[in-house]
Amino acid sequence: MNDTHQSLTTPATGDALSLPETLWRLGLGALVGQVWLLISTTGYKSGQVRRALSPYFFANGKKYVYADPDAPWYQNALQDPYCTIQSAYGTEPVKMERVTDQGELTAVIANLMHNRPTFAEQIFRKYNVQSVPEDLIALGDRLPLVTFSPTTEATPPAVETDMLWLPPAILIGLILGWRMGRGRR
Repeated sequence: MNDTHQSLTTPATGDALSLPETLWRLGLGALVGQVWLLISTTGYKSGQVRRALSPYFFANGKKYVYADPDAPWYQNALQDPYCTIQSAYGTEPVKMERVTDQGELTAVIANLMHNRPTFAEQIFRKYNVQSVPEDLIALGDRLPLVTFSPTTEATPPAVETDMLWLPPAILIGLILGWRMGRGRR
């Protein structure tokens, strides 16, 4: 998953920043976080903090993510479910939990069908769901729908917004460059 932006590095390690981390550090979390969760997990092989963006939706007051079963963040969270999520609504230390309760699963899918029918149809096609709730019951544990509950356990650190200065600095540089270019005529 590790999409990286080679020109930006973390101050402590010098490692390249991932795109999700860069967006949050630039102060774009409030915008990006309307649709995407920034999920920080602990790598199950490396033990290092790993971050990914995943689309999410609300149902019954909770955040839900349909996880790609092969996504590295999901594989990490299956091994260590304690994560930190960041959205437009803030930062939360959480425990990831798969939705296996049939009542909750049916209610969430009904909500998804009503509010995001195209997304629900994609899930139905992938898992060959013809009838709700009968086919959902048959899917049981195979459907990787997850939610998050608050925790007091240790979770990976959140991404700090420490690069707010960069966009204005670039804008000022562009304006100065443009003004200097006009003065040479």
